[in-house]
Amino acid sequence: MESFKDHILGIKDRLLEEAREFIRMPSISATGEGIEETAGYLRDFIIDRLDGYAELRRYGGHPIVYGYAGEDDNKAVYYGMYDVQPVDPIDKWIVDPFSASIVEDKIIARGAFNTKGALISSLLGLEEYIKFYGSLPTKTYFIIEGEEELGSPSMPKLVEDTHEDLKDGIGALFTIPSEFIRGRPSIILGNKGIIYIDLKVRIGEYDIHSSYSRGIINPAAVLAKIASHLIDPLEGPKPEWLYKGFKEPTEEELSALEDILEALPPERIIEEYRVEKPRIRDMRKLAEEVFYHPTVNIDGFCSGYCGEGTKTIIPHDAHMKIDFRLVPNMDPKEIIDEFMNMIREMGLQEYVDVKVRDMYPWSQTSIDSPAAEAAADVYKSMGEKPYMILRLPGSAPMYLFTQRLGIDIVSTGPGHGGRAHAPNEYITIDTIWKTAFYTPTFFKTLADKRV
Repeated sequence: MESFKDHILGIKDRLLEEAREFIRMPSISATGEGIEETAGYLRDFIIDRLDGYAELRRYGGHPIVYGYAGEDDNKAVYYGMYDVQPVDPIDKWIVDPFSASIVEDKIIARGAFNTKGALISSLLGLEEYIKFYGSLPTKTYFIIEGEEELGSPSMPKLVEDTHEDLKDGIGALFTIPSEFIRGRPSIILGNKGIIYIDLKVRIGEYDIHSSYSRGIINPAAVLAKIASHLIDPLEGPKPEWLYKGFKEPTEEELSALEDILEALPPERIIEEYRVEKPRIRDMRKLAEEVFYHPTVNIDGFCSGYCGEGTKTIIPHDAHMKIDFRLVPNMDPKEIIDEFMNMIREMGLQEYVDVKVRDMYPWSQTSIDSPAAEAAADVYKSMGEKPYMILRLPGSAPMYLFTQRLGIDIVSTGPGHGGRAHAPNEYITIDTIWKTAFYTPTFFKTLADKRV
């Protein structure tokens, strides 16, 4: 008798072409290009191809695709994102970023890895599961947002509005190709929280002749002083208040470093991004600090004249963008309060305009949860060894599931990809069929644990 896996393998070429067709659709959250068309496509997919219900929920930004399919007593959640980053710099791409061209064994496209490839593969897999078995293994709720790259501002209201629908869910899944090293899939159980802040200093309408610099505040110097109080380039983060609520890594976390070093080795990050001089050269120490410690980072700093030759001015304005990454037991609001106190103590509050762009806390799913166990069991059934990653250094709004809804969520998926947010983003073509098999099998395995 044909197995579901055999069925998926038999149609993998068709799945690949359907996935490429979806990935070709632009859906850039920063500009809005293609957002409505992509959201509409996903809504119609759930209705027409999964025999479900779906609608576009709007909360002042890009729509969230919300709906469900299946009638089982067990409720589960599939969370996804359909938005992608801009394609700049366009001249660095080796193919059109929305062509979904196949180069060797890779699909190259914006959003292929992060995360439209896994999203459409999961939906295609659920469709095929219905064809094969007649129904889905759980009543699956879909939350597919179009603002993840903007900090998910609409998600808290969506979760509040749908709390009664979702609160008894047996688990949730976010799919992304997790094989940073091919053949070593990761099961991600948590992530850091984030605060993203814009700083602006403006002293007038025009740049001023630099000969007046003894009597005029220099906006670049204001932000440079703030930057120097946040980060030492050799020692790292400086403020003691950044560690408010922080606890040193536990024995469980330190032992889990072994999976990180095997599945997400820091040296591969250094190679991938061509880092010439990392601050920490001991890879185990680097992994511990990156995954388990809070951070502060300067994302951008712009001011004045940086062209050829000379231009002697006091810039009339300056801009800086920073982000904080927070670990369990740290409160984002407390960190913002401490940051604002630092600016006041420096006597700079009257010059600096501060705007908080993103802010949400950390998330953590237990390694012993049914969701984590189900995720691992599916990989074992595929003949692959899974690696448990207790917490990613990046951020995502998973706290809405773990803290607001009380639902364990795992982020995982078979397949390999890379260059998220960069030119020539890609996934390997086997990601498509493997994810199409993995997603419905995860929900079936999770439901079986409830029996």
